Amino acid sequence: MNSYPLFDRAALTAAFTMLGERLAQRRIVADVYIVGGAAMMLAYDSRRATRDVDALFTPHGVVLEEAAFVAGRLGLPRSWINEQASVYISTKSDQEARPVFEHPGLRVSAASPRHLLAMKILSARRYADLADTIELLRILRITTVDDVERICADVFPQEPLTDKSRLFAEDALDAVTGTPRDAG
Repeated sequence: MNSYPLFDRAALTAAFTMLGERLAQRRIVADVYIVGGAAMMLAYDSRRATRDVDALFTPHGVVLEEAAFVAGRLGLPRSWINEQASVYISTKSDQEARPVFEHPGLRVSAASPRHLLAMKILSARRYADLADTIELLRILRITTVDDVERICADVFPQEPLTDKSRLFAEDALDAVTGTPRDAG
């Protein structure tokens, strides 16, 4: 069981502020691209809390170093901000990423709804991602599997939709449209 509290918007803003201050003192401006629960909370107001911040960031080493300092000061796990999800982030540039935090030492942007949806569909983690997926489908006003497939193919051109991902998309769409598909 995780003994650390969940991040709400205020706690995450405090951590980013301290991180930004530390980076600014070193005359560094870091760029952080967040995905997952932190992105859903900060950019789309669809969550009240998240366990950590899944991200890509530059400059890499100094952000990790200062994030460890912030963790110690605020009583957070050392992995409060991490790159564990980086293998699931598209290599295609996210031109619609949304700025969610600005500081002289830190710029944080959240993945666009299209990129987040593609990541969640391809991972097809029913219990971890269904609520976020439903919210993203609503934000994007998507009602068909064909539309989901087009987005996934655009964001991850080398990753075809698996049967598991297609079924996950269908279940999420059922929740959005209120019309269950035939179980056949």
